Amino acid sequence: MWVMESAITDAVVVGRCVKEPAVFSQLYERHGQMVLRYVARRVGVVAAEDLAAEVFVRAFRGRANCRCDHGSALPWLLGVANHVIADHRRVERRRLQTLQRCATETPTLVRHEHASLAPELAHALRRLPARDRDALLLVVWGELSYLETATALDVPVGTVRSRIARARRRLSAALGQAAPADITELGTDRGTNA
Repeated sequence: MWVMESAITDAVVVGRCVKEPAVFSQLYERHGQMVLRYVARRVGVVAAEDLAAEVFVRAFRGRANCRCDHGSALPWLLGVANHVIADHRRVERRRLQTLQRCATETPTLVRHEHASLAPELAHALRRLPARDRDALLLVVWGELSYLETATALDVPVGTVRSRIARARRRLSAALGQAAPADITELGTDRGTNA
């Protein structure tokens, strides 16, 4: 007897997808948007698509272990999402700690405009919200204009301006009187059309 694909429960899809991998795509079709929304709320829209995709890659790899206790695979997928988010944050934290350590131990390794990145600045950068830090570093280290940064982040140029202004305020506040004069210039737009 033929059953319409949309009438098949998540539990049946999960059971079938172990031997028929193509069936797994139904879980993506059913729950992809919810997973994306959840991840975006946790980490922001900038990283959400990549991380949501990683959720489904990991879920596919672990599909034999999926449990649909409540008739839906969504709780399992969101559990996978929590692990992906935690890994993402760990990697980001390690990267920034390495940056700070490099600035402390070997100031010549990390530079901005021929000046050493002070440990205090590296620490302050690490404490910025990821989306503000990303915008600032795209302009400062990536040497993009605000307009190019907006394109890179897929946000309006006004959002880039707000994020960079907020990052500059937080950096200045974190560094206080010890802030080098050029810290107030961090994130100054180099483009003429932005």
